[in-house]
Amino acid sequence: MKLRKIFLVALIAVTVPSVAQDDAMAAAQQTIPEDSAVIVGHLDNGLTYYIRHNDYPKGKVNFYIAQRVGAVQEEDDQDGLAHFLEHMAFNGSKHFPDDSVTKFMNGLGAQWNAFTTADHTVYHVNGVDNGRESALDSCMLLLSDWSEGLTLDEKQLNEQRDVIHNEYRTHGAMQRLFEQALPALFPNSRYGERTVIGSMDVVDHCNSNRLRDYYHKWYFPGNQAIVIVGDIDAKKYEAKVKKLFSTLPVPATAHKAEDLAVADNDSTLYFVGSDKEMSQTFFITFRKDEPLPPQIKQTIPYILYDDVKTLGSQMFNDRMLKLSQQPEAAFTAASSANAEYGMTARTRKSQTVQILPKPGQEAAALKQVLTEMKRAAEYGFTNSELKHAKATYKAALEQQYNNRATITNDTYAQSLIDNFLNNEPYPNIETRYQLDNAILPMLTLEMVNQAIKGEFSIDNENFAVIGLEQQKDGKPVVGLSEMKSIVDEARKATVTAPVDTVKEEPLMPVMPKAGKIVKQKMSKTLGCKELTLSNGARVLLKKTDFKANQILATAIAPGGLAAAKSLNLPSRQMFEQVYSLHGLGTKSVMDLVSLAQTTQTSVDDGISNDLHWINGSTTNENIETLMQEMYLSFQGVKKDEAIYRQMMQYFKGQVANKMDNPDIVIGDSASFYAHSMRHDVLTPSAADIDHIDYDGILNIRKQMFSNAADFTFVFVGSFDEATLRPLIEKYIASLPGKKAKTTVTDQRDYTNGKVSRAFTMAMGNPQSVTRDVYRSAAVPFTLKNYVNAGVLSQVLWNKEFDIIREQESAAYTPMPSAQFDNDLTGSYLLIESELKTNPAKTQRASELADSIVTNTASWVNADDVQKGREALAKSHADAVKTNEYWLSAIEDYAIYGIDRYTDYDKELNAVTPATIGETVKAILSTGNHVRVVMNATKEEGK
Repeated sequence: MKLRKIFLVALIAVTVPSVAQDDAMAAAQQTIPEDSAVIVGHLDNGLTYYIRHNDYPKGKVNFYIAQRVGAVQEEDDQDGLAHFLEHMAFNGSKHFPDDSVTKFMNGLGAQWNAFTTADHTVYHVNGVDNGRESALDSCMLLLSDWSEGLTLDEKQLNEQRDVIHNEYRTHGAMQRLFEQALPALFPNSRYGERTVIGSMDVVDHCNSNRLRDYYHKWYFPGNQAIVIVGDIDAKKYEAKVKKLFSTLPVPATAHKAEDLAVADNDSTLYFVGSDKEMSQTFFITFRKDEPLPPQIKQTIPYILYDDVKTLGSQMFNDRMLKLSQQPEAAFTAASSANAEYGMTARTRKSQTVQILPKPGQEAAALKQVLTEMKRAAEYGFTNSELKHAKATYKAALEQQYNNRATITNDTYAQSLIDNFLNNEPYPNIETRYQLDNAILPMLTLEMVNQAIKGEFSIDNENFAVIGLEQQKDGKPVVGLSEMKSIVDEARKATVTAPVDTVKEEPLMPVMPKAGKIVKQKMSKTLGCKELTLSNGARVLLKKTDFKANQILATAIAPGGLAAAKSLNLPSRQMFEQVYSLHGLGTKSVMDLVSLAQTTQTSVDDGISNDLHWINGSTTNENIETLMQEMYLSFQGVKKDEAIYRQMMQYFKGQVANKMDNPDIVIGDSASFYAHSMRHDVLTPSAADIDHIDYDGILNIRKQMFSNAADFTFVFVGSFDEATLRPLIEKYIASLPGKKAKTTVTDQRDYTNGKVSRAFTMAMGNPQSVTRDVYRSAAVPFTLKNYVNAGVLSQVLWNKEFDIIREQESAAYTPMPSAQFDNDLTGSYLLIESELKTNPAKTQRASELADSIVTNTASWVNADDVQKGREALAKSHADAVKTNEYWLSAIEDYAIYGIDRYTDYDKELNAVTPATIGETVKAILSTGNHVRVVMNATKEEGK
């Protein structure tokens, strides 16, 4: 059958009633070609394996084991054991007793972790060097242990109970409310009865035998897949997989996991929950898809089906973005995606719409978006909306295709895991590119509107609405009965067809008079070309081949936050957020978002204590669009009242209950005491936001970007220099420039000496927090300081994880870090730490953290340093193969005169316990230490 006919038949299959759908699908059963580089097989014991060679990044290998089991396989007295088992997988197995598995993986410098969901579980060890075959073999041995060799020792189990409690304490108000919504979304279903982390009563009282029951029932080869992707000989590793995994036994108690279907609902499902710690109210609607026969996913009609779904979501999101800018809009944002129903069940998809209302307009926001969903269901979309959605999709597709040589191991692996879990196809990028390019031109507006007609329906069946809400006077802002009334009103509303009102206009109607490149030279230090322009601006060019079609750019200058010091307090507090809220040339922010979607081109403003800048990115074919946006960032900034109003409403919602939000309270408290009790660092109140001087902020921003001679422009990536040079003359050399330079003043006001503060806060899920900052005196930049701080950060993290989490079970994830805070006004060495703890163990955890830091010189040894060096060596080796690294490195060299590349390895190899001790001594000798403790108590009634 010819390709066009296949697509037309496929289109019928997704647009006609289900009675005819089977016949149409039967006529279009051409299978999607699989990625021929993947070796896939099945062993006699039921294990599935996927192996693929990929040499990006060079010399690295990723290992995964995926299981078709999760929380829905638990019995009531096992609620939480699927997740508990994930913890135990890192605490004792046949070949890796006790905690030796974490020591093994840390020794590899690998990234390792696991996650458990309602219906699947995945473990991984990523980024393993391929130079040691014995290490790769050990990774495979670890996968086999995870499959059937966990020891589930009672001692280790007891130690993990507190760790899981600490993880549970990290669940914020949003997650707690969503878990409460599950029974309403999944009535009479295990999906509604399981929260993954489970019952803390079960966690506290289960024994190893009950955990072992779950393990041997569900963890066996028939429910598992091994995935190996990386720089390996795939055939060789297939033989290794067969040899090792063919011997895995099938326990007598083993059960094949059956997918748990999600039933239809005849009437709309509702849930409303509220929590005073919620920063804003969210509404979410779900429209259940009709389940697809599994075999359809391997045929070409499924690609068309997927494309239509993507276009539908894109068009709806674009429409909501435009409507959100209107003064009468009651919502800040609304977006749609086709995803797992209830964000939980992989066995059924739904069209999911998330709604973020403006504060005080929650009911109106829900009704407005529901009405727009009804409009989309009844009338579909317009020609201009489809044109833009296609262009957006095509731009992303082209970018992915052009960079196909740099598809990562994890990207390939996730598609293979998706095949195992959900029977999703895994064509190679060339095949998918060809299919999509054939499909997109054939999709007319009438076809697409017919195909997605039901996606946005708000009719009664297979529909659900939930509210995760702020509290007002102890109640949700929109109650359950009001929510039902709003849905009924929206269903009865009369809607009209959308009108196509798009107008096309160029970003820059008037072109500037070009300047000149007056001088050029090679900078051997970082291998870049330096151009001096007629207006005094400096341009640095570094061409790379890391990605086939990626160009990154920046324009950076001294100055920074000192420019805002003349503004009122709310304007200073929000300067960084507001200073980037502007249009460029003829375009509003919304227009620029649309342009970015279709051209893969964007620029963003940034600011720090001592610098201000714009960052940009684009593709080779859209380089002139980037240059125009950079020019306009200097000469064409315009006020955008619509985006300003929208974002201020959003920020008001975020801070409306800031005194009830633990994250804001501890963040503000720690910043306040670390910066000499400056009010600038505090979060403004909702009332303060009304006093922000938008005009004043934009005027200051224009002044900051008024002198191109202050700026260094950097371009890194796949650009063609012959194309770029005339654009530099046209759009950068044409900018105003003068010799006067900006002075820089320090706005950090770091606190000197020792400060310790503590307070108590009632919470729904009590979790105490300790924040520490230790700071040196001002020090000059040296690569030695920079590298030693990096190793120290890793050393402290390893130590605190081992003692505070694993041995003491006092915190889920201690977060210490050491850093070199480089700044034109003065540079410092810092140690910062955050501990989120069991309230009963806060003092103990804080004492341990302080002891670890202050006594580093006495306990750090060669093994600690070696692990830290290896971690940094690995991350640095990976980083230097990216455009992002080189953009940052060249910026540092241009602004600070710092070369953090040339002798990096030399300095890293010179790090010893003695140099780490010297670094810590430099930090501690000043006595500059700020500690803020938020002690948590249980909120009454929770």
